[in-house]
Amino acid sequence: MSFPSDLEIARAANLRPLADVAADAGIPADCLEPYGEGAAKIKLSAIERMSDLPKARYVVVSAITPTPLGEGKTTTTVGLGMGFSHIGKKATIAIRQPSMGPTFGIKGGAAGGGYSQVVPMELFNLHLTGDMHAVTAAHNMCSAMLDAHLFHGNELGLDMHNITWRRVMDMNDRALRDIVVGMGGVGNGTPRESGFDITVASEVMAIFCLATGLEDLQERLGQV
Repeated sequence: MSFPSDLEIARAANLRPLADVAADAGIPADCLEPYGEGAAKIKLSAIERMSDLPKARYVVVSAITPTPLGEGKTTTTVGLGMGFSHIGKKATIAIRQPSMGPTFGIKGGAAGGGYSQVVPMELFNLHLTGDMHAVTAAHNMCSAMLDAHLFHGNELGLDMHNITWRRVMDMNDRALRDIVVGMGGVGNGTPRESGFDITVASEVMAIFCLATGLEDLQERLGQV
């Protein structure tokens, strides 16, 4: 008898209602913002609503020996969370949303593996709540604004040979790592060298991760 694949295990899992999962963590049901049956966001209001709860202990799972197939950080993290819950501890794990670049590469998804994985696995690995694409669009809007500024006279006197702000996409595509933009005539902008980075490495993603709230996010993005 062969061991079932990660996908087979994920599809066979019986998912609990998200409201029940949130209740176990002390999160009020009205602080959830559902995205279908398998995912939800937690509203920012939950921070204040839950401020009187005792502080939790924080365990970091990391690694320094990367391999093409990954190191097992997520699998270890999920397993630790399940283990703590099994012995009666209230445990919650926090992991990043997978990038679809590595997901469709040799590494594969980033939901863990075997019986130590996040489900629904397909939703988690592909788009989730769409935030990654929102970051992609926000970053590329800044890129378009930059090229529009160059096209309309470059009032700031930017050195076109030293512009480090590139475009991003949530996909591995080596043909787009280094490109020339603005080709095709005067109406298409100023030709210059540029390229694409992966979305998770973008400046907008870094700002989004460091922001303390919506007002702080708006202020930081306004300084780009």
